[in-house]
Amino acid sequence: MRASLFFLFNFYFLLIMFSLRLSSILALVTAAATVNAFQHQQTVFEAPSCNSTLLSCHWKGPVDSCCSPKYGLVVLTLQWVPGYGPDNEFTIHGLWPDTCSGGRAPNAGCDKSRISTNVGNIIRDKDPTLHTQMQRFWPSYKGDNNWFWSHEWNKHGTCISTLRPACYGETYTKYEDVTAYFQQALDLRHYYDLYGALNLAGVIPGQRYNVQTMLDALQGYLNVKVKMDCDRKGQLSEVSMFFYVKGRDNYVITDAFQKGNCRGAVSYPKKY
Repeated sequence: MRASLFFLFNFYFLLIMFSLRLSSILALVTAAATVNAFQHQQTVFEAPSCNSTLLSCHWKGPVDSCCSPKYGLVVLTLQWVPGYGPDNEFTIHGLWPDTCSGGRAPNAGCDKSRISTNVGNIIRDKDPTLHTQMQRFWPSYKGDNNWFWSHEWNKHGTCISTLRPACYGETYTKYEDVTAYFQQALDLRHYYDLYGALNLAGVIPGQRYNVQTMLDALQGYLNVKVKMDCDRKGQLSEVSMFFYVKGRDNYVITDAFQKGNCRGAVSYPKKY
């Protein structure tokens, strides 16, 4: 009888000790999981503290790509296409991030997880005013705006590192990066009135002008050199402006890295 009681006592004692040990282990595991989850949350949602005066391509040492674009030379290319957009406005071809030496960013874009074939609808649903502006100032001369805008976002927009969702912190809302990219391009196009600059210099559509006359008019207005391209017939097609970026989104215009292919007498056609 005593042996049986002794056995039962030991059995329950060991059972209690095992339960206490198991509870301790579970508590430690839970605590570790909580810490890891918190650290993960911090990594994903905590926006970095950035130096707003830092100029892209002028870094010294490592820089957070949320604070200054990895591809720090950004090119805004505006186009002059008869039959598209207002008759007194250049329209947008794209806003393209390049390497600091003027090379191109990856041809297939920089973030497959954010690629979309439905950018037109995304913008229309998230920001109808922006969508209306894009229809006016960023039309596709091939007639498919959604394809054009999706292409520009997938290839170029995803390579602007400061627009990555993680860079917004916990305030990020879905597709905020998409609308920010297109709004930035529209804002720059609106600020730099190339048509107005040419018009003030007496360069108006419907005539031919020496390429240097047109370049002088634009460079006198911008105080920097631009890249001007023509089609095979010598007709003006595009003007590109180059920018560094101060902080995350303060675009600072600089001299173009290339001259463009316009030569001699350039045709500046009326749109309509």
